Amino acid sequence: MSTDYYKPIANAVGRLRPNTLAARRSIYDQARQLLFEEAQNSRPPMAVSELIAEQRALEEAIQMVEAEAVFNENAEAAGENEYFRAPPRVNAPRPRVPVATPPVERPRPPVVPRPPVQQPPVQRRPAAPPQEVQEVYEQEAYQEEYYEPSYEPEADENYPDERTLRMREQEQRRAQRQPRGRARRSAGQGTSSSTIVVVAAALFALFVAGGAAAYVTIYGWPSFRSAQQPQKKQETPPQQQVDPNIAKQRDLMEKASKALEGGDPTTSIQLLTEAIVLLPKEAPAYTLRGHSYLQTGDSAKAIEDFSESIKLGSKDFYAFVGRAVAYRRIRDFPRSIADYNEAIKIRPDHAGAWNNRCFVQAIANNLDAALADCNESLRLIANEPNTLDSRALVYLKQGKWDLAIADYDAVLKLQPNTVSAMYGRGLAKLKKGDKRGQADIATATAAAPTIAQEFERYGVK
Repeated sequence: MSTDYYKPIANAVGRLRPNTLAARRSIYDQARQLLFEEAQNSRPPMAVSELIAEQRALEEAIQMVEAEAVFNENAEAAGENEYFRAPPRVNAPRPRVPVATPPVERPRPPVVPRPPVQQPPVQRRPAAPPQEVQEVYEQEAYQEEYYEPSYEPEADENYPDERTLRMREQEQRRAQRQPRGRARRSAGQGTSSSTIVVVAAALFALFVAGGAAAYVTIYGWPSFRSAQQPQKKQETPPQQQVDPNIAKQRDLMEKASKALEGGDPTTSIQLLTEAIVLLPKEAPAYTLRGHSYLQTGDSAKAIEDFSESIKLGSKDFYAFVGRAVAYRRIRDFPRSIADYNEAIKIRPDHAGAWNNRCFVQAIANNLDAALADCNESLRLIANEPNTLDSRALVYLKQGKWDLAIADYDAVLKLQPNTVSAMYGRGLAKLKKGDKRGQADIATATAAAPTIAQEFERYGVK
């Protein structure tokens, strides 16, 4: 497995003050230059495949750090614009209010009083009762119950009018009437019905008493005590004992991960072996040890650990990716492609998985499928140099020299020290008939003497 460059680059970018795009690009260029110098000065010389893998890992780390930096900048910008602060009222200009001029009072003409007008006295006649009241009084003679007159006009006793006489006659007729309502029953009435009710109640009481006596005779006195069954004591389950090996294994895995990030896969393998001895059924320990074996170059043991992790039920994306890399190194391309298929099912949005499958498909001469994978990866992350390098290899094997040169130019513009792009562009130029390609091949061979053999393994001569 390639070195993890994410942490050192992220720490270097985090210490930048100010953290600008130009400053971050300076850090990225320094990291690329250091990797290129390390490849030239390493003894024995670094293999081309290893150098390409390191360059790919470095660019992936740069992309992750840059994406996080852009995200943080956008978050800070959104936070600053989230709250709006209005200017203080003291500094805000106040509108001028026009002052209205007071109205001018003009002298009013004197008011001349008018003489009072004397009107002749009005002779009022006694008002006749309205038609409505008269109808009410006419209806009162036919009301039989609950008669409550709401109004009685005053009348002269010495000279009663016709209406008063009619009211007196009505009063006399009411006095002569008999009182309404039911007549009182005599003492003898209703005796028969009450007697029947009393006799029926007595018979019912005797029937109930007889039934109760018979029940007591047969069954005895009933007991009203509830039959309570003795409750069983709930047995409290024993407390689950925490396996101390879990905490110990977790500590070992954390130490192994730090050792692997620090470029010490041997120590990581020793720590992970201890963790697997403690709990041999934990899949993550096998996955991490498989990546440690990949970094040491032992593809066979890496495949064993990744396979054991998957056998234990692991659905870890990096378990399938790690085994796919190991299969590619031993040139078992069908199994490598199959593992990349599973990894893409788990994370279909991972551009690196699409790019890696594109690269393996290109080596296996599945050029149409490889081109589709590279285009999908570039759709997820545009202008990604590793993916452009893989697609250029596809175009190179398809004989599309101009397209291959265009992609290699884009790679070298983003990463000037990419050996595979330099050599591939030289080959494409020579295939096209441009002798300037020999200069690119010489530059690449000086940086990586075995680059020609590596491209022959890709199927390009």
